[in-house]
Amino acid sequence: MSHHGGVLRRSAVLLPAVCLVLTGCVRLEAPAAESALAGATEPALRSMAPPADAAAARLEPECPPADPDQPLTADDMNEAFLDLDLPDWKQADVGTSAVLSDGRVVWVWGDTVREADADPRMADNSILVSSGTCISQLVTPDRGPVLPPDPDELSVWPLSAVRVDPRPGDADDVTDVLIVFCSRVQREDGQFDFIERGSSVAVYTVGADGVPRLTESADLTLDDPNLGAIHWGAASAVDGDWVYVYGTRSTGEAYVYGRELYVARMQVTEVMDGTTMEYWDGTSWTDDRSRTAAVLGAVDGVSQRLSVDLIDGRWVAFSKFGGDFGDVAAVWTSDRPTGPFTAEPVLDAPFGADTGVLQYMPLAHPDVPTEPGTMLVSVSRNLTEFFTLLKRPELALPLFSQIPRP
Repeated sequence: MSHHGGVLRRSAVLLPAVCLVLTGCVRLEAPAAESALAGATEPALRSMAPPADAAAARLEPECPPADPDQPLTADDMNEAFLDLDLPDWKQADVGTSAVLSDGRVVWVWGDTVREADADPRMADNSILVSSGTCISQLVTPDRGPVLPPDPDELSVWPLSAVRVDPRPGDADDVTDVLIVFCSRVQREDGQFDFIERGSSVAVYTVGADGVPRLTESADLTLDDPNLGAIHWGAASAVDGDWVYVYGTRSTGEAYVYGRELYVARMQVTEVMDGTTMEYWDGTSWTDDRSRTAAVLGAVDGVSQRLSVDLIDGRWVAFSKFGGDFGDVAAVWTSDRPTGPFTAEPVLDAPFGADTGVLQYMPLAHPDVPTEPGTMLVSVSRNLTEFFTLLKRPELALPLFSQIPRP
């Protein structure tokens, strides 16, 4: 599901467009497979140095140490976000998570509504760090977005995040490395008022003071504005020395709102070099991305973003069943990162186009301790009326729930 001044400003565009497709007045044609995978012709993937003031990032307010053994229920999290009083975080969507070695949880968010006198009133992205129900915000000196800025001034939205151990070459005091996959987005152009042009990857290291600081970033994929392109990083998971990077693709087929799911992998130590990605072609791994094969089809497929996790030896995807316009979230399970996956609906999450409150992009948080036998999940929410959102952002806070642990 799209977001940014996106689902917000776009609501007047999105809802009528959805209705046109549903009534058959608009028929979307699926792009040819070759054009969808061909990519662009840029000469090389870019690496970007962090902003000069990246080291000055801090957490506000301070929180006590986390108790890794203290379970957090959905009610705990919903109450914590409702009580949250941060000037630069009033509401946001996405909320992909990673648990640090000390038990704190990093939450990476997309469009973020801020207090009335903030400039800008909405930031492209934000990061929160929670310790139990105490929540801090990662703040930069200019109090702006915290994901790495795009050199072409495109918006940057988070896709997924994973935590890994310190790597060779990291500073001696580094305790955690946070890898965040991001989408480079051209606003107000294309379907639903934006085009996702490619994926990037950013690395944050956590040192002795516990603050995640941006240390490096790079393009993961070349620029490709094709609406049928695979968008890599929609989910990610770590298994040993490998990071598994999942991509989603819209077929454009009429009346099909789910997305195909693909998987690639790269070594943890090579995550900054997108040319090292290996793609699953249906039978084996290959460095030829044109041979990439879907591990899930679009019919009854997944959302634009989702979560995939390795849980107790099983691979578990969590997403809307049939895409973000669907009304039920499901888990897909497999013994392998490449599938085959078996789906099971587990949570009602109506899209809500007829209510004014949209529910989309469900994500799982399996590493956050909660009650035995359950798993913490969240669903992004937004309002169809942008000005109501600015006045009452609490009406569109993420909604946490618990589902049976797969």
